[in-house]
Parts: sequence; C-alpha cells; structure tokens
Amino acid sequence: MENFWDKRYNTNEYVYGREPNAYFKSKLDQLNPGSLLLPGEGEGRNAVYGASIGWQVHAFDSSVVGREKAKQLAWENGTTIHYDIATYQEYDPRSLRFNAVGLLFTHQPPEMRPGFHRKMIEALEPGGIIILEGFHKDQIYRDSGGPGNLGYLFSEEELKDDFSRLEIIELNTLVRNLDEGSFHQGEAAVVQLTARKSG
Repeated sequence: MENFWDKRYNTNEYVYGREPNAYFKSKLDQLNPGSLLLPGEGEGRNAVYGASIGWQVHAFDSSVVGREKAKQLAWENGTTIHYDIATYQEYDPRSLRFNAVGLLFTHQPPEMRPGFHRKMIEALEPGGIIILEGFHKDQIYRDSGGPGNLGYLFSEEELKDDFSRLEIIELNTLVRNLDEGSFHQGEAAVVQLTARKSG
C-alpha cells in the first residue's frame, strides 16, 4: 500500500486539497486545543489546520511522499507537526494519550477495522473526543471518491459496535458535496461520528 499512496501523492498537486475536512474542522473548532492524533494523514491538510489553531499534532501515514508534502504545507503555514511513517497496524500510540483523534476517511479491510478503532479508543485521554468521517456503504454506487470495495466502507451499525465504549454524541449518515482535491469530488454518501471517552 505504501507504493500506491506514494504514487498517488507524487505530484505538485495536493490531491485531497490543502484545506481541512469540513466536518473535522467544525468539530475541532469547538474544542480547547490539546494533543491531537491524525492517522492516515497523507498530505497534511488536517494536521496543518490543527497546528495552526494551537493543537500539538501527531500524525502518521505509510507514505513518505505524503509526509514530505505535509511538512512542506506546515512550513508554508508557519506551523510544525510531528509525523511518523507507519501503517494503521504498525502504529502503537499506547505510550501517548491524546485529547482528540481525527479519523478522516481511514478505510481498511473489515477484519482490521475493529481492532484499529479499539487502539484509537485506548489512545484517548479520559474526556477525549473521536471525530470521524468516512464513506458509507452506499458510496459503492458513486464515483466521487473512496475504495471500490464494499467491505472497506462504513455503516452506522458497525461504527456503533466499534465505539460502543464511548459516549456517542453524534452519528449521522448523509449525502453531501465533497470538494477535497481531485479525488474527493461531488455528491458522496458519508457517515459522521463524534464520540467522547468517559472521564
């Protein structure tokens, strides 16, 4: 997969745009800045936004090319981010705790998803917040972005199960217009979730 993402990001264009995900931004703006974890961060648009409003940002991705573009974007915006190279399965946050975790289109095989989400819950401080947006299973019928594999897409029921240890503040399925670079364009079926770890 590293090869796939390195090839996708190997262009002067920021293929998912330079601006943060709209849902993530709307939720992060309501929180007091603290420590933020961003898995699968790619070219850095969400990490750089978080850092620009005072968050201490830790990001990771399997793509070296993505990390270099994220560092460039951070430099252009006068911010700094901590960015590791790791896959979803390799990354081990247990020595760290975060006030927020942003899971933005972090799709993966269904046999890996629940374990990864458990790991993200463990990475939260008490009172910490998960902010998630991903493609709903209905996205399989659309060409506005996302993996073309039904098992990689989300349903509300799966996310309720995965995050049952948290207080689910918001969980919605909707169709919205994506305008995030060249690979997230047009009407898309998404799931949005905000959940809190009990303090």
